[in-house]
Amino acid sequence: MANRNRDSGHRWELDVIHILEQMGYEAVSSRSESRRADAAGIDVITDFPFKIQCKSGINQPNIHDLLTKTEADIILYRKQKKKGKRFYKQGEYAIMKLEDFFNLTQKAYKK
Repeated sequence: MANRNRDSGHRWELDVIHILEQMGYEAVSSRSESRRADAAGIDVITDFPFKIQCKSGINQPNIHDLLTKTEADIILYRKQKKKGKRFYKQGEYAIMKLEDFFNLTQKAYKK
């Protein structure tokens, strides 16, 4: 099971990297580029304006711990569902601190 979870997480990380690249950002896995970033809980090194932690699985990760005990600004979470021996994508979510959300929306929609 541990290998399946790790493989699922690596696939999600690569999917996020490809999405960022399609948006015009540079992005690479911290596993291949920076031990310090990887140790700090940053999964994707990018010029995107947020430090990204990717999580994939059946159970929701501890969001509070991820946002307070790592350097991540945003958690990109892929919820999965198990049917028999197979896993299926159930939804994908971006989770961030409320303060960051309001700062982001204020910059995008100045009033």
